[in-house]
Amino acid sequence: MEQNADFAGYARLDKQNIPQQIVNQIQEHIAAQKLKTGDQLPSERELAIQLNVSRSAVREAVKILVSIEILEVKHGLGTFVKEPQLRPLTDLSLVEDGVKKMLMRQAIEVRALIDVEVTRLAAMHATPADIKDLEDYLAMSVVEPMKSKRKYGHDLGFEKIIAKAAKNIYLSELQKKAHSFFEEAWNSGGFIPRKAEERNIQHREIVDAIKNKNPDLAVRLMKEHMNINI
Repeated sequence: MEQNADFAGYARLDKQNIPQQIVNQIQEHIAAQKLKTGDQLPSERELAIQLNVSRSAVREAVKILVSIEILEVKHGLGTFVKEPQLRPLTDLSLVEDGVKKMLMRQAIEVRALIDVEVTRLAAMHATPADIKDLEDYLAMSVVEPMKSKRKYGHDLGFEKIIAKAAKNIYLSELQKKAHSFFEEAWNSGGFIPRKAEERNIQHREIVDAIKNKNPDLAVRLMKEHMNINI
């Protein structure tokens, strides 16, 4: 078990919301695998010295990370990284490009697991009203792409409408969580979206497959749509 990861090489924190900045730095260490499951953090006193902050700020940061089950305190032993890390980094701008890409790929994997199944069910259960909603979205995307972007946000509005057509409220709730992870990673990482024309063509093909009640084709097309190059 590796102990007492070194934070001394990190930039000193400014005076705004110091506990949250400490949280970010610890999460960055975990994301970059400089801290792994079971590793022990420096003591409260050592970490305060390394980051040039008060022990009370370190204590507050640890409390935050314990509350979301990223760290655990073992009385008499110290503070350790817990498995699993249940939340993604709060700010991807803090990490290097390689880590950003790794986390983005993980977010895409989670999104794909949900949205592919959502699409399969939609091809089985979509009503004429659902198809109209999808057609309306496509029409707006082609004629007024900026208006569509404002109304639906990012590239996720299309999948949200498909989830409604899938007729499974539990899967819809899982999709919301997966999309929130994806949006956080995408926006913080500064990734560039694919061309709208390419996206619209893919959306058109997926809608046609759903309309024609062809789950296998719809799934294949959605998997291709999820193949995002970053």
